[in-house]
Amino acid sequence: MEAELLQGPDAGRQLAAERETFEDPETGATVHRLTSNPASDDYHLYFTEPMWYDDGNRLLFRSDRDGTWGLYSVHLESGAITQLTDLPEDIGGITRVATEPTALFWCGRRLVSLDLETLAIDVLYVRPEGYGGSVIGGTADGERAVTAISEEIEVERENRPRDEWIAELMAQEPHSQVLSVPIDADSDSDGDSDSNGEPTVHVDENRWLNHVNASPTRPELVTYCEEGPWEDVDRIWGLDLETDETWQIRPTAEGESVGHEYWLADGETVGYHGWQGTRDDPDAFFGQIRHDNTDRREGTAPDIYTHYHSNTRDLVVGDGTHRTRGPAFVLLWAWDEATGEYAPPRKLAGHEWESDEDAHPHSRLSPDGTHVVFDSTMGGDGSDVYLAAVPDDLEDLPRLS
Repeated sequence: MEAELLQGPDAGRQLAAERETFEDPETGATVHRLTSNPASDDYHLYFTEPMWYDDGNRLLFRSDRDGTWGLYSVHLESGAITQLTDLPEDIGGITRVATEPTALFWCGRRLVSLDLETLAIDVLYVRPEGYGGSVIGGTADGERAVTAISEEIEVERENRPRDEWIAELMAQEPHSQVLSVPIDADSDSDGDSDSNGEPTVHVDENRWLNHVNASPTRPELVTYCEEGPWEDVDRIWGLDLETDETWQIRPTAEGESVGHEYWLADGETVGYHGWQGTRDDPDAFFGQIRHDNTDRREGTAPDIYTHYHSNTRDLVVGDGTHRTRGPAFVLLWAWDEATGEYAPPRKLAGHEWESDEDAHPHSRLSPDGTHVVFDSTMGGDGSDVYLAAVPDDLEDLPRLS
């Protein structure tokens, strides 16, 4: 067991608002720049993760503004920022339990829960030495944290295309597990706990497993992925935590690739994007499918280097792309019942995404669908968090020409 983990004195520290509001010069949409500290990089949680809490009044983000990567929140009405963690090591793999005011993350090898109201922390599990941890999921009943751990294998990444080193790592077949641990450990009198939960191993394989996402409504249901170049793997997998049954979701035909999977708000439907053909000449698409591989719906996408999110099938947000073949805009697609397909996309806000090394927007709709959060370096001082308002009538936005 690693040394006891305690919050430092800056947990709960209140910081002044940094919010700036402007009108997007091309779309007319109202955009709030929520962070603007020139000495830090700020990112909202990964697009698959719940990040609004306190009845939608606060948004979680991570920042290195105190010298280590920590968790913060911003009050969306006042703009005030609260430091939520003060820990000796960087944190990562952050999520929020969809039904509880609880955040989950890695701090070193420790899997930690954070009460977002009291800021008490609890070490739930310590992963073995020589293993890395993926983004964490919290089950819909708030009872278990679910994640993947994989054997750490060194591959050269400097000055190499991302797809190249990912393929090399995949070929090494790292030992991986998908496991869950209980969240409900008791805290000590200081509000901090060190209760090492016994993990339940649900999947144990010699292949690179990653990206565990928990259904927001079904406690037994999660997805995980087989990591690697999408054209070389069976990417999206479902897992029943009660039976350990696994199955492929959105199986791909020859020449098809899918990934960047996420749950819609119903907890039954999985979203994704992908392509047919090759990376150099793709027919790109996005879509959704029920976890049992029924009721598939797909639309045309402008590029493959992007991300998508939706709460329902009716409105989908996408990043656009950093490549010259596509737009550097957050895009919105609305389902057209009359035609039975997605209407051509509308531009919501520019983000000036320039390359794979630049901050990815990772656009995500708010739970009520009225805003989109995204990251961008367009302010000129590192990455910041932005929030764009979705107009009541999407026809007020320009079409992607």
